[in-house]
Amino acid sequence: MEKNKLLLNALNNSEIKIRGTLIEISQNEYRLDYYDVSEEDSHYNFLSSNGYQGGGPSWLGIIYGAIQLSDPAILTKIRFDDEADGLAIWSSDKETLLKIGRLISVIKSDESTLKQAIRMAEQEGEME
Repeated sequence: MEKNKLLLNALNNSEIKIRGTLIEISQNEYRLDYYDVSEEDSHYNFLSSNGYQGGGPSWLGIIYGAIQLSDPAILTKIRFDDEADGLAIWSSDKETLLKIGRLISVIKSDESTLKQAIRMAEQEGEME
């Protein structure tokens, strides 16, 4: 599987502002909350018009696809918790969640990367 250069760059480019809200739950537990439906540049209409749920389940798939296209090892360090409107991603590693926040920024700013992440999620049976 060919990696996406924009997503690979986002993993370690701290110049990219994260999307979502990073919350420190305890010393060893962090959560990244992402609610695309609340964003000014929400993709809800685009996703729902293409037959997807549009909220949390869709973004779980999109982020899963983006991780597959950049660094699949991240999946062993996180736990998804999707809701109707949004998504919470849990990890004991804050840096991993920062990477995901940067992946979301790239996805939100580049339509071809968004579509590539969706295709990957569909192939893996993760897109709703």
